[in-house]
Amino acid sequence: MQNSKDLSFVFMDESGQKESDRFFVCGFLQIEDNIKFVQALSRVVDQIKNLSINNRQQRVKILKQSGEIEQLYNLAKTFNEFELKYYLISKENKSLYSDLIEALWSKTNFKFTAIVFDRHDENYARDINEHAALYLKSLKMYTMYCVDKIKYVYIPDNFDINFKWNVNSGNLPVAILPLESNASLQIQICDILTGLVGQASRSSSSASMTKKDIVRKPVLKTLEERLGKKIDGKFTVNSPHYFNVWPVKLRQKEKSGHGQETQPRL
Repeated sequence: MQNSKDLSFVFMDESGQKESDRFFVCGFLQIEDNIKFVQALSRVVDQIKNLSINNRQQRVKILKQSGEIEQLYNLAKTFNEFELKYYLISKENKSLYSDLIEALWSKTNFKFTAIVFDRHDENYARDINEHAALYLKSLKMYTMYCVDKIKYVYIPDNFDINFKWNVNSGNLPVAILPLESNASLQIQICDILTGLVGQASRSSSSASMTKKDIVRKPVLKTLEERLGKKIDGKFTVNSPHYFNVWPVKLRQKEKSGHGQETQPRL
């Protein structure tokens, strides 16, 4: 049987896909032992899940007692499988999400890279397929420059895998595989870290903070305390976990409309 430590799995997710969002952040979470990773976080994940279930049950009870049948129907229509999400951090669960960051640092082994595009860059121009363009560019940059060993990249199932790779150098993966985020704790963790990097990018720039950013601020603070520094611009922390934030500086406009990146200095 092949040792799981002989393999390296990368889970990819993004934040800020709307053109109105100033920052597009693509995160890459690299893990060697997926079983140990999931087991290490199971307690706090269950706590968040149970809180979500209880809140929903209370909501159903209130609507039922008040006779709000239409709202009950709408609530049933919007039911989704439980998953951790950055945008689901709330006043009720923010302390548990902070506990999740603590557990991630103390109980797991991982490497994380966030590639950040600023749409206010003077050389940024919207591509006709802007979201896919930045997502694909991030994937190419990561595999070419940012990894030492890689076998498989797992991407959210809404990402079109029928792209033109056009890369023949770097640490190219054996396979790029779509995966439903609600079936992958690793993609969910990547979503949270990527969202927090996006929030930090907003807070350190002229971008205005939202009410939701303020609610999530304690979780970001916990992450920065674990890192031992503020998330502001380009940096790499190597210990106890590799954590890299790479803001891309676009050097020139291209006909394709999404600029030429500069190679990171890691």
